Amino acid sequence: MYRRDFIRLAAGTAAVLAAPTVLRAQTKPVIKVGLGPQQPTQADTRRVWEPVYKAVTDKMGATLELQVANDWAGIATALANEQIDVAQMGPWGYVLAKINGGARIINTMLVNGQPTYKAIIVGRPGLTLAKFPDDAKGLSMQMLDVGSTSGWLVPTHFLKSKGIDPKTFFSKYAEGASAAAAQMATINGQVDLATGWDTHRNIMIRNGTIKADSNTVVWESAPLPNEVVAVRKGMPADVAKQLQAAFASITGEEIAKQMPYPYTGYVVGTDEPYKMLEQMGYDLGALKKQV
Repeated sequence: MYRRDFIRLAAGTAAVLAAPTVLRAQTKPVIKVGLGPQQPTQADTRRVWEPVYKAVTDKMGATLELQVANDWAGIATALANEQIDVAQMGPWGYVLAKINGGARIINTMLVNGQPTYKAIIVGRPGLTLAKFPDDAKGLSMQMLDVGSTSGWLVPTHFLKSKGIDPKTFFSKYAEGASAAAAQMATINGQVDLATGWDTHRNIMIRNGTIKADSNTVVWESAPLPNEVVAVRKGMPADVAKQLQAAFASITGEEIAKQMPYPYTGYVVGTDEPYKMLEQMGYDLGALKKQV
C-alpha cells in the first residue's frame, strides 16, 4: 500500500459496465485495473503483470486499461472512489477499500500454491538481537507506507500488543519507504531495522538484487491471508463473477507460468480470512467503528 493520480472512469465506459449485458455489447467494455508496487519499479510491475491481466480481460471479451501506483494506499483510495474497476492489492489495502468504499474481494492470490505469506522485520548486517523486540530499543526503524499490511499494520499491531509505541521506542522512526528501498536501507547500514514481507524479500534474493545473508530476518508474523483481487462497489455482480472465474481458470493454464516468482495463480476469495486484519485496524485506531 505512490500518488493517487488515477483517471476517473469515462461516462461512456461507466454506462457500459453498468449494463447487465456488458459482455454482449458490440463495443468492448473497458476494464480499468490498478496495481500496487509488487515489483521494484512501476515499469517492472507493468512488464510482469500486464500479460496476466490481458489474458483475463481477453477471456471476458474486454479491453484492458492498466494503471500502476507508487503505493498501496493510493490503490485502496482509487478503488474506494471507483476510479478503477479492479485492483490487485495488499490485504490491508483491501480492508481499507472495503470499509471506506464498499470494495469486494473476488480472488486471493497464491504464492507457491498457498494463499498465505508472512510479515517480516529485517536487520542490518552484523546486527544480533537475542530477543526481539526487547533488545531493539533505541535502534532505528524504517516502516513502509501506512497502506501496507506487512510493512505497517501487522508489525505496528505486534509492537503495540507488547506495550511498545514504535515512534518512541526506536531512536529514529520513519514510514513511507518502498519495500525494496527499506530492504536496501538495512543492507547499506542506513537503518538498523526495516519492515517488509517474505514474498518480496525472496523475489529480491532470487533476482540477485540481494543475497540471503545481506540482512537478517529478526521477526516474522504468523501466516497472513495473501494479496487479493478486488472490484469496485458499483461493479455489476455478473461482471464480477465473470472476472472471478477468469482469474481462477488461468491458474492451470500456460499464462500462470508467466506470473513472477513465487506467484502461482488465483483462487476464489472470501472476506473471512481478512477479518483479523480489519480487527487490527480497529485496535490501532486506523479504522473507526460506524456509529
